[in-house]
Amino acid sequence: MRRAGLVSVLLALVVFVSGCGSDSTSGRAATTSAPTTTASSPTTTVAVQKDVLNSQVDPPGAQGRTLTLIRYTIAPGAKLAAHIHPGVQMASIQSGSLAYTVISGTASVRRAPAGTTEQVTGPADITLNQGDSVIEKGDMVHFGANTTATPVVIVATLLTEDGQDLAVPVTTTVPTSTPG
Repeated sequence: MRRAGLVSVLLALVVFVSGCGSDSTSGRAATTSAPTTTASSPTTTVAVQKDVLNSQVDPPGAQGRTLTLIRYTIAPGAKLAAHIHPGVQMASIQSGSLAYTVISGTASVRRAPAGTTEQVTGPADITLNQGDSVIEKGDMVHFGANTTATPVVIVATLLTEDGQDLAVPVTTTVPTSTPG
């Protein structure tokens, strides 16, 4: 009898764990990665691993939107492409330091441990450290890079339009002056 109870508990635990980290809309693991090659090694590495921790279409009070909880792990030496989030993203640096560039628009950055908030308007380059958080609105073009030897882990919540990607790459150009 005792063994049957233990087997039931273990089975329940396996079912619970297998459901963690799954995309609620598809029922399968929602881990994606962007391959890149580094100059020092010809092997392919994962530049950014995206783990969707949970997602809900049309959450209460936000019809026509999707609420997503995601964890990004950015590999050492990785640089993300310039992008926007079609909606709003709130992100917190869980570990590491991220070189963060705002190309255009304004990010709201809350610094830890002081809790001070600053508005960062592009073009601007700053560093986000463990405990810092940032709010990025849909029209804000930005990117991050991990210039350190350890991974950067970010946990974020996004509220996006239903059916939209969480991040949309943006082509940026550097303004040039014309002779007068």
